[in-house]
Amino acid sequence: MFSTFLLCQIIITLICQTLCYEPTEKDLKCFNDYEREMKCSFESDGLISCSGYKLSITRNEADVLKEYTCIFERSHHSPSCECKIEVQGFSTSEIFTTTLLEGTNILLNENFTTHDFIKPKTPVLSVQKTENGNFNVTWDDKYTSYSTGHFVESLEIHLSYRIKGEDETFSKKVSNSVGFFEIVGTILQPNTDYILTARMSTNYNEHKILSDQSAPVEFTSPSSPNDIVRTVLRDIIKIPRLFKHIYISFFE
Repeated sequence: MFSTFLLCQIIITLICQTLCYEPTEKDLKCFNDYEREMKCSFESDGLISCSGYKLSITRNEADVLKEYTCIFERSHHSPSCECKIEVQGFSTSEIFTTTLLEGTNILLNENFTTHDFIKPKTPVLSVQKTENGNFNVTWDDKYTSYSTGHFVESLEIHLSYRIKGEDETFSKKVSNSVGFFEIVGTILQPNTDYILTARMSTNYNEHKILSDQSAPVEFTSPSSPNDIVRTVLRDIIKIPRLFKHIYISFFE
């Protein structure tokens, strides 16, 4: 009798280890873009479905406690569950109190202070070749200055470029307020395709959290002077042959 009970307990424990999800604080991650959006996600090896999970979020807005409900859905890009809410702006020191629930069962409580979990928006890159053979890199930080104030000045752009098909990467950090960066053409391998990407961070949290990577932008370095000379000489050599062909065709 006792052995049967013990066996049942073992079976139940094994089933629960497979099916029961018991999250920890490290499983729940939240980020805000310091404009309007807050995103949260959680994942675990024991998580099978996102159905039934939600996050209750409270914050103090103008001395009024406001509550949000964030419903989790399966992410299209990872095995995690994700949800997001929109708010009327952020302030650096405010606290968001979160409660992770499965139905009405409380699984986890965690507080987030705004500046600690800022993840800037993904920048959009643009590259233009200049008359002197350099490349002028500009970006759109996707923020509106009237809604975020001095925050845009706190942003830093992390530029990375590499030869297409290779792993070695060259990096440069630029203050967002500068607004551009020029890649000198002479330091690049001539007539070569390059891939450029960027991320952003903010000194509001000491640049600890990088944005998602921007869409890659391709550009091609100019030919070297030797390549240009060879091309010109090749074209010059072709000229007598062209005249010879015209002469023969004329008298035939």
